[in-house]
Parts: sequence; structure tokens; C-alpha cells
Amino acid sequence: MTETESTTDAFDRESVRSASRIAIAALALVGVLYLFTLLPGVDRLVPLTPVTFAAVASAVVTVAVVALLLFAAPKVASLTRTALHRTDAADHVERIAENAGALAYWLVVLAAVLVAHRGLAGAVVPLIDGFAWAYDAAFLVASFVPLVFVVARLTVTVDPLSELVADRVSGSESAGDDPTEDADGPGTDADGAEPSAGDDPGESADAPTDADGPTAIDAAGSQGHSIGERWGVDDESGDAHDKSAADEGAADESADDSTSS
Repeated sequence: MTETESTTDAFDRESVRSASRIAIAALALVGVLYLFTLLPGVDRLVPLTPVTFAAVASAVVTVAVVALLLFAAPKVASLTRTALHRTDAADHVERIAENAGALAYWLVVLAAVLVAHRGLAGAVVPLIDGFAWAYDAAFLVASFVPLVFVVARLTVTVDPLSELVADRVSGSESAGDDPTEDADGPGTDADGAEPSAGDDPGESADAPTDADGPTAIDAAGSQGHSIGERWGVDDESGDAHDKSAADEGAADESADDSTSS
């Protein structure tokens, strides 16, 4: 593993750990607030104020949760970009990853604004009883800022996202075609040349080659002739030996006859 890959893995792990820690802390705060609202007497008013103890506790937890969301927004954007980033991807894919990261960032900011509006209402609105509309108007203006950025990022993501969909669809259709039939055709061989009319694959496969054809037959015939000639020579030499022995016997008999006479 190279140094760049190890740094990227460590950065991704650190981002995941930070984002998960923030999410767990926010959920823990919400759980504690819910348990606090179950306590007796928390719905009573704080002395000399029109605000209840539960509203004050909700405002404190809301401020903490909003701070955690704003702190987590860059981490969420980084994780989104890392999840969609590809080293060998096309330009429109890189634009989608960048826009998705920014979109995730502004969505988290918008969520923080909405949480603040809902959680602070119980402690702020009773204090400005006659100007509750100003409270809503302030948060309406504040929520417009991240909403405008969300719409802008969605607008610039439409074009590269449509290119990605077109690439995926056209790529799947191309994968369904047979590349061998398109390139060579059904009547061509592996080298791209059409077989000639006189070529018979069966004949070429069954015809004997020089290794096991006439050469082998000639060699067997030559071997047979040499064996026959050798045996023929042996037969002739045996007949000559018998003939000489018969001549010697006849000579001996004629000598005996002459001696006796």
C-alpha cells in the first residue's frame, strides 16, 4: 500500500469516526431531553418569566444539537465526496461527486436551521409575545440561504447526472451485443478470412500425414524385404551344405567299391 492510499484510508476512517460520534452525541442529548421532560414540575414557569423549565431545557439541548450539526456538515460532505469519487472516472462523474458533497453540506445546514427554529420556539416566543411573527420571519430568511444553495447544486447536477444515466444505459445495451459477430461475421474464421470452397475440414483431419502415411508403409515394406532376403540367403546356404555332404558320401562309397574289387 502506498503512502497516498494509507493517508486516504486514515482520512476516511477519521471522518467516519467524527461523523458517527457527532450523530451519537446528538441522539444522546435528545434522549436526555426526553427523560428531563418526564420529570415532575418541569412544566412550571420559571419565576418572573413566561417560560417553563422544560422550554429552557429544550432550548439548551437545541443549541447543543445545532452546534453538533454545523460541526458535522463538513464531515458529511467529505464522506459523500469520498463515497462517489473514482480515480478513473469521467469528468461528469467527478462533477456529480463534487455537487453531491456540497448538496449534503447545505442539507445538514438547513436541518440545523429547522431544528433551531423548532427547539428555541418554546423559550423565545413567550418572551416576544406580540412579535412572534418576527421570530418566524428571522428563521425563514435564515433557511432561505441553505435552500438556495441546495437548489443551485441540484440545477448544476442535472446535466452530468443525465450523461451518467446515458452512459450506463448505452453501455448495458452494448454489452448485450455479440462482439465476434459484429467484427468478423458468421462466415469468417478466427483470422478474419473466409474458408475456401475446396477446403474440406473433415478431409484434412482424416488424411494421413507424412509421419504415419507412405513413409511409414515404405519403411515397413523395406523391413519386410530385408527380413525375407536374410532368410532366403540362409536357406540357400543350408541347401549347399547338404549337397556337399551328399557328394562326399557318394565319393566314399565309390572308393570302397574300388577297394573291394
